[in-house]
Amino acid sequence: MYIKQIMVKMGAELKIITTEIHLPSDILYSQGIGKDRVEYFVKKNFLLELYREGKISLGKMAELLEMNHFEMLGIMKDSNVPFNYGVPELKEDIETANRLGLLDEDSQ
Repeated sequence: MYIKQIMVKMGAELKIITTEIHLPSDILYSQGIGKDRVEYFVKKNFLLELYREGKISLGKMAELLEMNHFEMLGIMKDSNVPFNYGVPELKEDIETANRLGLLDEDSQ
């Protein structure tokens, strides 16, 4: 089975990495993954694992899967992948909101 797997951005140039994965077809078909969905399935799960490990952002994962953030959050929920948002991210978002003048003193 031949599968194009992942896109990696290196500098300003987008490079495509292609790989082959050899699996018995019954493994995929028994999971309801048809031949036309194998590439998406492998790519999605690879990117979910990178996100779970903190190696890519939610935005990058959504971009590579060609969906918006809300759709990506639904995929993460269905795949039992937790949303990585902790105190450092909250502080960064508050600083950004302050810098943009989106927060007043009462909302902090």
